[in-house]
Amino acid sequence: MEASKTGDLTAEQEQSPVFYHGTRATLEKGDQIIPGYSSNYGKRKKAAYVYFSATLDAAIWGAELAQGEGKGRIYVVQP
Repeated sequence: MEASKTGDLTAEQEQSPVFYHGTRATLEKGDQIIPGYSSNYGKRKKAAYVYFSATLDAAIWGAELAQGEGKGRIYVVQP
């Protein structure tokens, strides 16, 4: 899954469904979010999945629940 800033969407992306990922991690355009690393939720177990949402409310909730010192962030992502 790649992260992007909403202002950087291509014409194709603007016509596709929009998905969001909420986190405290700082990501750059083109960064990939992949399973197999420590989760930033709960007990920080190795993540078997990457979570994303079609609703902004769910992504905000994910960012609020994420562990870490940074501020909550919402990214537009492509599965």
